[in-house]
Amino acid sequence: MHRKLMLLAIVFFSMLLLLSNARVVNAQFSEAGVQKLRVAVDAPDFTLKEIGGGKVSLKELRGKIILLNFFATW
Repeated sequence: MHRKLMLLAIVFFSMLLLLSNARVVNAQFSEAGVQKLRVAVDAPDFTLKEIGGGKVSLKELRGKIILLNFFATW
């Protein structure tokens, strides 16, 4: 029970920290001239080659959570 209470407290304070930081982030976006889209816009479809030789397109992954990591070494 003590462990669940501690986890709940951590989650609560994490959310509190995130919410308090949201105002700062919104102010930074406004200052930079960044605005939210008023109408949802679909990402353009693209296809990438897989390491194994196959291909995967964004359209095939519709409805799934996708993390794109564009990694480069300079």
